[in-house]
Amino acid sequence: MRADDNFQNVGPVDQELMRGRTLFCAVVALLLFLFLALRLWQVQVLTGHELQERARRQAIRPVRLNPVRGRIFDAEGRALVDNQDRYDLVFYVSEMRQPGRQEKTVEHVLTVERMLASYLGRRSQLNRETVLRQLTRRPVLPLTVFEGLSEIELSAFAEFLPRQAGVEILPYAERLHHYPGLLSQVLGYTGKDQPDGSDVLEDLPRLYAMPEQRGRSGLERVFDTELAGQPGAKLLLVDSIGYARQTVGAGRQPADGQDLHLTIDITAQGLAEELLHGHSGALVVTEVNTGAIVVMASAPTFDLNSLNRGNLTHLIRDEVNRPMLNRATQGTYTPGSIVKPLVALAALQEIPDVAAEYYECSGRYKIGDTAIRCAQRYGHGLEDLSRAITVSCNPFFIQLGLKLGIDRYTEYLQEAGFGEKTGIEIGDAAGICPERAIAPKLWKRNWISIDTAYVSMGQGAFTVTPLQASVYAAALANGGVVYRPYLVSKITTQDGRILQETAPSIRHRLTIARENWEVVRDAMVQTVESREGGASGLRKAEIPVAAKTGTAEVGQGEDRHKNTWVIAFFPADHPQYALSCLIERGDSGGKTAVPIAAEFIRRWLVAE
Repeated sequence: MRADDNFQNVGPVDQELMRGRTLFCAVVALLLFLFLALRLWQVQVLTGHELQERARRQAIRPVRLNPVRGRIFDAEGRALVDNQDRYDLVFYVSEMRQPGRQEKTVEHVLTVERMLASYLGRRSQLNRETVLRQLTRRPVLPLTVFEGLSEIELSAFAEFLPRQAGVEILPYAERLHHYPGLLSQVLGYTGKDQPDGSDVLEDLPRLYAMPEQRGRSGLERVFDTELAGQPGAKLLLVDSIGYARQTVGAGRQPADGQDLHLTIDITAQGLAEELLHGHSGALVVTEVNTGAIVVMASAPTFDLNSLNRGNLTHLIRDEVNRPMLNRATQGTYTPGSIVKPLVALAALQEIPDVAAEYYECSGRYKIGDTAIRCAQRYGHGLEDLSRAITVSCNPFFIQLGLKLGIDRYTEYLQEAGFGEKTGIEIGDAAGICPERAIAPKLWKRNWISIDTAYVSMGQGAFTVTPLQASVYAAALANGGVVYRPYLVSKITTQDGRILQETAPSIRHRLTIARENWEVVRDAMVQTVESREGGASGLRKAEIPVAAKTGTAEVGQGEDRHKNTWVIAFFPADHPQYALSCLIERGDSGGKTAVPIAAEFIRRWLVAE
């Protein structure tokens, strides 16, 4: 029977039913089409921009590129701080994903890490929480597994290990100090920071910023902006499950950090630190006519190359040796007799004919019921101002200070820069300048004569830093100009273009007649040249030196001890450098500080 015969046999009821079904299907199809068209219009027109932006953010990951940190050089152009590549083994966990549940990926990552640890002879570092955190928060960035691979480990990884997806060696720049253990407190150290990325792109998530080195102390901290440079950025194309496929566009290359050029002579610095070894103290050398710092040594010290989180905590907590303290700038000490040249200058300027007067030293000076003794037990006998400087007679300077009065004396101390910060780049302590106003604060009473007596010989309510003492010694040498000390002579780009230079800057001037300067300078030369001079040991320096020693008694009871000083400028006939040396818990300035200063000058300027 033919097909058309069957159709002709369909009755009217069946035909009507088929037409109804066809119409129903057509209506349903039309409604579905209209619904899809409406939804398409809604997606494209109403929410299209939002979805496109969401898709863009999911597909393109911005990553911050860290610049190379700037270097630090000494005055002769020798590199003090540089960068070296360290190699870390890292996992890109997004490329290590396994099919199925996330737990499978976690287990795979841990298995690979344990295998590598066994092969390299390292201890396993990862746990589930760390891997999960990386997968959910930082899937594009590398997860550091083993830090600082040795050359042997690098060779083993490259030659023997089977290739694992998502396992790579990542170079990482760290600070390299070419003179380990030298200038540590001045240079300072760096630590890792996690930038938020806002310095590259405003909407850059913290998620895609790699850790970078930032200054924590010293010059590394003060000049962190210059040394750090400017970061760059790149855009990574990432698929829906987090795989990094390729870099999109040219991106922005980072600008390397700027270089610091210091006034420090690292050869002289090394010599100073060698001579301070075994002591607690500081040695500072300043250029007389500029304020440039040639040496800034503080002891005890530490090695920046071996610094890590563990021993950093130990160094910070060491309250006995305090190696992290820069004693040159932050240590404040009673100055003792090194201030006597300034007392003499003030008296010569303020008291008529004082240079021609004589004083009989009996070995003590009595104020009320208190007798202040001289270092010479039976006294120095009859002496003038010049000899009193040479032999460092306490009673002579007490009577001179009482004639001056505390108010006039304070003015000269302030002009010499005492009681205020010097302005050096790394910061320093101000110390205490004796003045009438501090008595009510310190002792709840008014200033009295015995206070003036003590500060006239550098004792009592009076503290200075070794840096201040060196700047003061330079002012004695150059005729009263108190310069701002500085460490950074210039800042350059890494290809040598000069961006900034430091010019000498005057803070104060001591207004003293020329003939008065000559009296004090001659007396300081005699302090070295005379047999009875307290700094006679400086003749071993083998060049002409002018100097003044100091011995300050501090502390109470069983902790009573002496801090010992010497200040000097040299060559005495045409001074170029000024020096201060402070040694804690010494015997006397002449016996403890002077031998160190003499050996330093001889080996630096004579025996080189």
